[in-house]
Amino acid sequence: MRPLPSIDDRMFPANTREAIVLFWVKYWGWFFLLLPWMLFRQIFVSAHQFLGALWTWNRQVSLLDGSLRLIFMNNVPSLAVTTIFGERFTAIQYQDVLIDPGPVFGQHRLERYLDETGADIHAVVATHAHEEHIGNTALAARRACAPVYGTAVTVEAIRRPAELSYARRVFIGQPKAIDSVELRQLADVLQTEKVRLHVVESPGHCDGHASLFDSEHGILFAGDSFLHTVFTAPNEDVSGDDWIGTLEHYGKWTISTMVGTHGYVYTVDRSIPVLPFVIKRADPNQMIREKCEFLKWARAVVAEGERRCLPYSVIEACLFPWQRWWSWHTWFTDESGRLFSAGEFSRTYFVRSLSRTPERVPARFQPFARLVDWIGRKMKRLKHRGAGSNSPIETDAKRRRNSSAPR
Repeated sequence: MRPLPSIDDRMFPANTREAIVLFWVKYWGWFFLLLPWMLFRQIFVSAHQFLGALWTWNRQVSLLDGSLRLIFMNNVPSLAVTTIFGERFTAIQYQDVLIDPGPVFGQHRLERYLDETGADIHAVVATHAHEEHIGNTALAARRACAPVYGTAVTVEAIRRPAELSYARRVFIGQPKAIDSVELRQLADVLQTEKVRLHVVESPGHCDGHASLFDSEHGILFAGDSFLHTVFTAPNEDVSGDDWIGTLEHYGKWTISTMVGTHGYVYTVDRSIPVLPFVIKRADPNQMIREKCEFLKWARAVVAEGERRCLPYSVIEACLFPWQRWWSWHTWFTDESGRLFSAGEFSRTYFVRSLSRTPERVPARFQPFARLVDWIGRKMKRLKHRGAGSNSPIETDAKRRRNSSAPR
């Protein structure tokens, strides 16, 4: 990563009406100047991501003589998610541990994998509580006759998943509450018949996140604790301080391979071949350092903006100056995420995660978020109404009325 800009007066406007108006004129002027390039570039980025989705469509990738397997899960809505955001969905098997068994829409893919391979699984681990990670935990545990492990936060979410927004239900699927499988809280070490994994508390992406580290082979199963070197449109679960702490913790180790749960493996291990759209030859330790440096810089920008008492919309814009690559590089993805999720994923939450007073950071585009939420509630009522009209009780009542009616 190129050096980050210094935090000085040139970065911020004066806290006066005239200076802020001039700041926005320049900001949006640069935006419209760069917009054709950003859209043109995104065509190629989305085409590449679309090809990646097709290349890995419900595919299994086997590495390290079969001890590490990535099981890709796809459907049509997920194709749209991957094309726009680059996010893919996987389950990971390492030795006899199944890590993050994937979203609800991938249940048939996981069933086929378990049936066809006869996978020998002695533990199912959910790194955290988000729906694309816990959706198939019950299915995997029942098929493998294995307990499910997670932190206290994750175990509770598996028992009683939070109700998702309309957009997340449509694209990912709503996990169901479960009580019929054995749920265990992770200890410091996960020991199975085949492997010993260190359990690392790794909050930041969300509360209760845990990662797994095979210190013998230098393999980190990071869950979502890394994502991208520059990841600027998180949801409201994110804590910047915790994420920085997690990355600093990772910096104490020598990591040769980092496995995420959204389709990429970063490695310097030459025994793992480079595979298109899956394996990238990159040093995880360097990537982690660069991400930590960016987050610390961004935290300092937010702190300085708050010290100057600037509006949070201005602070957000100062984090994304158009002359810096991450501003235009991530703009389409970030703002598409804000649009499709009705604000659940946005640069505003990135600012909030770094703020010392997050409760003061206002959500943006609230009317649009309320509109989408209203549509979701309406559709849910219509669905329940339709299901209710065909319920066994109502059907039986109609049958009795019809049988007693005069002929």
